[in-house]
Amino acid sequence: MTHWKLNFGAIFFIAGCAMPCWVQAQNGYKNEAVSLSNEADGWLVSPAEARQFKGEEGFNEPAALRPRALVPLIDILKPEAVADLKVKAPFAIAVRFKSQPDAAIDPATFKVMYGAFKLDITSRITKFVKVTKDGFSLENAQIPTGKHRLTMQVTDEKQRVAERELRVEVE
Repeated sequence: MTHWKLNFGAIFFIAGCAMPCWVQAQNGYKNEAVSLSNEADGWLVSPAEARQFKGEEGFNEPAALRPRALVPLIDILKPEAVADLKVKAPFAIAVRFKSQPDAAIDPATFKVMYGAFKLDITSRITKFVKVTKDGFSLENAQIPTGKHRLTMQVTDEKQRVAERELRVEVE
């Protein structure tokens, strides 16, 4: 394990564009200093930097998005989302899954958990509907009177998990 400590002889200096930036750190093994000089002379990126850091090659690479931006999505189509959602049992639940371009939804990973303790009720839904990569539709969801929370999850082929909660009050 590397332990970092502040080297009080080091210079921690970040200046405007016309001055160099210096950072020096000391770990238990060696000192490292990195100089970021202003070679651009008015350029945001100089031609030399573009060649050195392979800017043109980077242009052709796929966008490096943060992993959380690449999760599949779960859209609840029914019941329609409104504040203080109240429904009468039995009611319809329709869900659409949206995959990302690089990985399809794996319907076998679909789960539904009930309540704060997340009781797995997936088998109670899947015995009435077929869950596909596109979603599912259940026409007659029987839930007793009261306030309820259903948490749905699905995973794509790259093991990224989407989660969506449905909160309803049954009259």
